[in-house]
Amino acid sequence: MNERRVEPGETRGPRLSVAAPCFNEAEGIADVIKEWDGALDGLAYTSEIVICNDGSTDATGEILKSLEGRYARLRVVELDTNSGYGRALSRAVRATCGEYVATIDSDGQFDLADVAPLMAVMEQGDCELVTGYRYRKHDAPARVLANRALNLLVTLMFGVRLRDSNCALKLAQGKVLRDLNIEASSWAAPTEICLRVHARGQRIREVSVGHRDRMLGTSKMRTVSVAWGFFRYLVYMRVKLHLYRAGILRQP
Repeated sequence: MNERRVEPGETRGPRLSVAAPCFNEAEGIADVIKEWDGALDGLAYTSEIVICNDGSTDATGEILKSLEGRYARLRVVELDTNSGYGRALSRAVRATCGEYVATIDSDGQFDLADVAPLMAVMEQGDCELVTGYRYRKHDAPARVLANRALNLLVTLMFGVRLRDSNCALKLAQGKVLRDLNIEASSWAAPTEICLRVHARGQRIREVSVGHRDRMLGTSKMRTVSVAWGFFRYLVYMRVKLHLYRAGILRQP
């Protein structure tokens, strides 16, 4: 595999960074990190894992600190108080230094080995973001329907045709993702990434990925409140992108 050229004065980082938020995942986070580390061992390029502990109130923080001593590629960053999925994801992304950055949830519902086909598409050089789409979504029927409604809204409001804009498993050029100002504090962050990349005229491709039940623990998502929050955030983004295209704002 070809390595990119390091410019004078530049420090070489890993080829791939994995960024993830984590909140109250004490029951399963050790198994998830073990699986991720094994998946990355099977890839042909250097890598790191950056996980943000989002002010967890259970033993997650202590477990993550102990795992840092066990896994050389793991780095943990902290938020003192629970700030929401989007802010924790943004904090993890900003702490990465890889040429490419993969985002993923920390509940074990995605197999990090699926990043390999995303990387294969990325290395073709015709896009800045590759987003997964869950071809068999393991979730409650209400959440599956809500996700379909979300994708329809994204198409109607923004002209972005994606099968699964809010899929957490994505791969982007590191400089592109770190440059995005992710504002969503909530679960809307993966969709926001797609909208901002599209608004900048950058290219997005989709690749099917697996989806499974979470390893352990319980979901923190509440369908009705999340759906309402999503809609409000999409309206906000629609207004903001309109102001960007009108030249009133500098960047989306």
